[in-house]
Amino acid sequence: KHMRTVLVFLFCAISYFANGQTYKMYATQNLHNQLRLNTATGEVKQIQDDGQSWTIGEAVEEYGSKDGRYCLAKTQNMWTFLMLDTYSGKTWQVQFSVKGSDYMFRVPLQGYSLAYPDTESIWTNRFQLFATKNMWTFILLDSYRGRLWQVQYSSSDLDNLMCIPINETDLVSNVEKCTFTIQPLTSMYQYYLINESNGDMWKFQWSTKGGDYRWINKVNSKLKSY
Repeated sequence: KHMRTVLVFLFCAISYFANGQTYKMYATQNLHNQLRLNTATGEVKQIQDDGQSWTIGEAVEEYGSKDGRYCLAKTQNMWTFLMLDTYSGKTWQVQFSVKGSDYMFRVPLQGYSLAYPDTESIWTNRFQLFATKNMWTFILLDSYRGRLWQVQYSSSDLDNLMCIPINETDLVSNVEKCTFTIQPLTSMYQYYLINESNGDMWKFQWSTKGGDYRWINKVNSKLKSY
């Protein structure tokens, strides 16, 4: 649909989930290194073009069998990717390096499942990451239920990693497919949340200034915050 084309970036494209790809290579801005992700288990390796490799993150699901469960999203920081569990919404910051293994790491941004009460769901591509014009901020979307979070990573302050709810209320129920997407507005902080099944729309704002500046309102109805 044409609205998708105006998104800043959509990093976990549905096409990658449809082809049953277990191992996916991600190019980095360093020409001699790539990241290799096991999309079923969440294991991340840094692969150098001379054949050397390092494990940045061990398997999250040791016996994972569902290809496409995990994906990586590039950030504007050349050394940093975000890893997403598309089933649960768990999110990690992944750092690669040419300085040695001491500078490679994976740390959680969102460490618990956001799929409640469907904690055991295996809904393909349910959770999706969208980049914003702020290099440190992504929007995490529950595309089945319409819930939103502001995800903040950092290259210098790992105590300042955040996943903050914008809208914790399910906007639909009993839907088991990707129903929602987002579209940026003129302001870098504001987006539309769109239910592509029935056309319902909400306007929401993320912010680095605090909770009073984060809100969501339904469009063309009596304004109501969730």
